[in-house]
Amino acid sequence: MCRLLGWAARRPRTVADALGGAEFAAFTALSRQHADGWGMAWWAPGPPSVDPPQVERSTTCAADDDRFAELTTSAPADAGVVHLRWATPGLPIIAANTHPFVHGRMAFAHNGAIHPLDRIGELVPAGWASQLVGTTDSERYFLSIVARVSKGEVLPQAVGEVVRSIFESFSPTSLNAMLLTPDALHVISAHDRSRVPMMRASSGGATSSMEPDTAFYELSYRADANSVVVASSGFPQPDSEGWQRLANMTVLRIDRGTLVTSTVALTD
Repeated sequence: MCRLLGWAARRPRTVADALGGAEFAAFTALSRQHADGWGMAWWAPGPPSVDPPQVERSTTCAADDDRFAELTTSAPADAGVVHLRWATPGLPIIAANTHPFVHGRMAFAHNGAIHPLDRIGELVPAGWASQLVGTTDSERYFLSIVARVSKGEVLPQAVGEVVRSIFESFSPTSLNAMLLTPDALHVISAHDRSRVPMMRASSGGATSSMEPDTAFYELSYRADANSVVVASSGFPQPDSEGWQRLANMTVLRIDRGTLVTSTVALTD
């Protein structure tokens, strides 16, 4: 179980500036619970490059890491993603397993788990195993998408095929993810509402409630004239401040150049 944060801006902005000081402090505080590391991928200011997006990762709790505070407040970008990791039991806390994962000019961060873990090798298309860096289900989910795109599939089609295949063949809790490409930030909302964690688990034991945390895998976004921000639940995201819920089984695309948003259903 992890937390996701992404932003796209008309002009380069830090993620803390795009989200807002109080909101970003609340997001950072979630790392006390999602304490197994953090990562950030972003496009630096300037014209599009043939190089991969910049990326930095750490296995340290974000709230305790000076580098996290430095990057998120001093690295302006016109698009990027931040990931707070709460590792799936059985997957080691090592740098190679820390999101975002990068392949070519794409970066990917995931929130959820794909079960059973002993079958996640089946996610990797033939000939792609040598591209793996770590041992996570998340990286294998990402490579499944990359492999399809490399064969010429457009990204929405590739995402849809992979998501549907995983739900048919595995038992994922959530396939929520953020995928950063040269032209857009893509946000995947795809989770099993029957497999949300209990409040006690989702809060890290901060409550004794065993009621399901129905909002845990929800994603919401807020758009204004200068930026679009998308985030997991866990801090206040009121409708009155422009936050909109992203429907389950959809992909939100935020155009990097224009900030135009569009949504595609994954069930098509």
